[in-house]
Formats: sequence, structure tokens, C-alpha cells
Amino acid sequence: MNGEAPRQWLLLIYRLPAEPSRMRTYIWRQLKALGSLYFQQAVWILPNTEHVAEEFGRIVAKVEEFGGEASLLTTVSPSQAWEERVVSGFNEARNEEYAEIAESEERFEDEIRRETRKEKFTFAELEEGEAEWERLKRWHERVRERDFFHAPGLKEAEARLGEGERLLEEFAQRVYERQGVEDNPKDKE
Repeated sequence: MNGEAPRQWLLLIYRLPAEPSRMRTYIWRQLKALGSLYFQQAVWILPNTEHVAEEFGRIVAKVEEFGGEASLLTTVSPSQAWEERVVSGFNEARNEEYAEIAESEERFEDEIRRETRKEKFTFAELEEGEAEWERLKRWHERVRERDFFHAPGLKEAEARLGEGERLLEEFAQRVYERQGVEDNPKDKE
């Protein structure tokens, strides 16, 4: 494998009772939030890191608490081609998430532009815009945390976020001007 040591992976294999389904949903959500890749029937995979091992350990404990069974195994990439397929699977999943962020950010920009055209420079609109902006930033940060292989979609998402931040700042400045505030209060923080 190009003279490098094979990449290490953690595999989580689990089985839960069929009912109630909320237990399966809970575990699925935890695995997705970590950035786990659904590898095959009841098997999830992540790069082997200390953080991942701790988080998979918590999920194993939860599966057992729910009356299920779980195994946590360490493995290595058997070939370069296999590893490339797995990494590609991770990147596809992150690219989908980055595309969703970029789409939401585009809607955010549209809203800012619409309010600017209407000259709706109110504190309420600014507060709403800032709340949406914070939500987008938190979402982006969560996806970046699970982007183990720097998926290509990251660049577009960050470019969109940069544009959104610029538009929000311009909108905020217009609100401050309209409200008779000379300086951006955030500049003083």
C-alpha cells in the first residue's frame, strides 16, 4: 500500500430487538452524527482514533442497555483499492451534507437579499438573520468534525458561508445606520 502502513479501522457490529423501533433509530442517529459509514448489514465503520473508540464504546453500552448485542473490532485496510472505496464512501456522505449546507446557505442569502430590496432594516430581521447564520455555522462545524478525509464539497460550502457572512454583515450595517447606531456593536465586543 504505497509503502505506508495500512490504515486502521473500527468496525461496530450490533443487533437490537425489533421493538421498540425508537432504540434502533437512536443508535442509527448516534452513528450518523459520528460520521460512521454503513459498511454492510449491521456493520458500521470509522477510522480508528481514540475519540472514535470512546464514542463507539458509548454506543456499545447503549446497545447493551437496550437489550441488544454489540461487537467492536479493529481491522486494517486489506488493499489500496479497498481503502480508496471506503474513503470514497465517507467523502460521498460528507459531500451530500456539504451540498445541503450550501443549499441552505443559498436560501439564507436569498432571504437577506429580499429583505435588503424591501429595505426592511429592522432589529427583528437582523436578529432572525443572525440566528439562522449561527445555525448554519453550527451545522457546518458538526459536518467538518466528521469529515475525516476532507471531502471535496467542503470548499464550496465554505465559499457559500463566506458569501453569507459578508451579506449578513452588510445587512447589519444597514440596520445600524437605519437605527441611528454609528458603529457595529459587535466590533466593540
